[in-house]
Amino acid sequence: MSPLPFFQRVERVGLLCAVDADGGPVVDIGDETLCGRAAAVLSGLLASGPAVTALAPNDARIADPGTLLVLVHATLRPESGKRMLALAATLQRSGSAGDPPFFMMPPQALTLSGTLDESLLDSLLRRLLTPLSGALRANP
Repeated sequence: MSPLPFFQRVERVGLLCAVDADGGPVVDIGDETLCGRAAAVLSGLLASGPAVTALAPNDARIADPGTLLVLVHATLRPESGKRMLALAATLQRSGSAGDPPFFMMPPQALTLSGTLDESLLDSLLRRLLTPLSGALRANP
């Protein structure tokens, strides 16, 4: 990978998460659960990279130029008697490196026949966040 200013000099990766469920609240995944699992997965992928933390809305670190903000969106919809979980992520950064790169991580999805267990969610998050971890490792 060639160096991209957007991914350089990242001091921390901040996560904001939102879950959208058709038909009301979801018992097996919420915003905090999603962000906690995403932070754990990305921390594991970055092992020696920048710190990864879940942020709350209006956290001052969101606007810090050293923060790469990852917005993780989960959508849960009924699908042929089962449920479809789709994950997508967008990236934002303040300051001179604020222009997003020309590519993003491809959305990921899976069909659930029962409840969402942690290993399924982690696997889906790993597929979603692996390209980001590669970009961060290639652009110190």
